Amino acid sequence: MPANPMTAEQRSARQRAIAQMPARQRSIGEGTTGEGPIREGPARRRNPRGQGERLRDDIIEAASRLLADPAAPPLTLRAVAREVGVAATSVYLHFDDIDSLVLAVAERGFGELLRLQDQARETSPDRCSGVKAGCLAYCEFGLAHPGHYQVMFAKPLPLPEDAVPEQYPGITSFRLLIEAVAECIGAESGDEQVFFTAQLIWEQLHGIVSLRISRSGFPWPPLAEAVTEAVDRLLAGARPPYLHSRWPR
Repeated sequence: MPANPMTAEQRSARQRAIAQMPARQRSIGEGTTGEGPIREGPARRRNPRGQGERLRDDIIEAASRLLADPAAPPLTLRAVAREVGVAATSVYLHFDDIDSLVLAVAERGFGELLRLQDQARETSPDRCSGVKAGCLAYCEFGLAHPGHYQVMFAKPLPLPEDAVPEQYPGITSFRLLIEAVAECIGAESGDEQVFFTAQLIWEQLHGIVSLRISRSGFPWPPLAEAVTEAVDRLLAGARPPYLHSRWPR
């Protein structure tokens, strides 16, 4: 529903409050930058007491919408605030900077990807079919959400320099791929060959998605056919006998 317009008394009170702000806060309150006025989004109703966490979810959802287009301009907290319909200061209550918000969007995307892969594997008739079903779900997700895929996989994630793989968003999905590969070829999940094969599969899938996004007009084979053939070949090359050296878990 549209917000009720401010009365003359409310506008006057707001202007007095803005005039008393420090310069940086005043520019936010006025909806301006050094380059001119910024259009404000529709005003958002305040969440009931005790439901402030809903605003955080709304902010992530708004950022996700803005990032859905891979050709969209760089994300800013001010743009997200306009999309939600709140003041920029409200966004700062939940996210210190744009990097933390982008990371939250990526984490939400990985959660959805994991859900789709789990669903695909659960409906597969056997373990090896489950590997291919999960891989196809990965590619379908990437092609259906190219902007989000770019945030999740095509750009460096805003992580600390000393971050280890276990801290990467999406590591659960990769761990499940390792386990699925191990079950398919009859090996231990800690086997080095299993880990290497899972890496190769991921690299292959990323290439399939990235090339189809950037070269959409090329005569690619049907997606399911390409994924099945690529994963089958990699799994066939990984089956015993091979050297069983342990990959530290």
